[in-house]
Amino acid sequence: MRTRHGSRHISADLYPRPFPYLPLLLIIPLLLSGCGTSDQEMAQQAELDAIGEIEAVLQAQSEDWSRGDVEAFTSAYAQDCTYISATAGLVQGRDALTERYRTGYPGPEAMGSLRLDILEMRPAYVTMKQLFGVIESEGIGGMSIVARWTLTYPDREPATGLTLIVFRRIDGEWQIVQDASM
Repeated sequence: MRTRHGSRHISADLYPRPFPYLPLLLIIPLLLSGCGTSDQEMAQQAELDAIGEIEAVLQAQSEDWSRGDVEAFTSAYAQDCTYISATAGLVQGRDALTERYRTGYPGPEAMGSLRLDILEMRPAYVTMKQLFGVIESEGIGGMSIVARWTLTYPDREPATGLTLIVFRRIDGEWQIVQDASM
């Protein structure tokens, strides 16, 4: 600060210039506020895509069962799947599950026609990393489904119950890793 005859004169070189990037810092939050909407839309679309893909797997399974094709029906299960029911107890692995169905349902007549009515679907998101307190997600890595199964037969009353099925994306394909049918 320089003074001249008692008056104060402020020199520009004594005070630093305002931060040159200040306008940019003010604009960034405005730009990022629009990103949240598109991220949310992308997450919703990913969820809809996963639901559609899983519904297609379940539809194919119903058709396979109704045709009497146990191997095609169980192909939707992961190799290391876990299946539990009141009648079968605990069954582990796709091969053991396929054998359990072959034994319990010796032919198409015994299998009947399968219908699955989905009551609830819940996605499970896979978390990749945390950056500045914000969790970024890779997408939906799993889905749990509550459904009512119904087997209809031409010569007897239908059988019905509930099931909780857990899907996981394995090598880009939706597979059943757990199934608890009652």
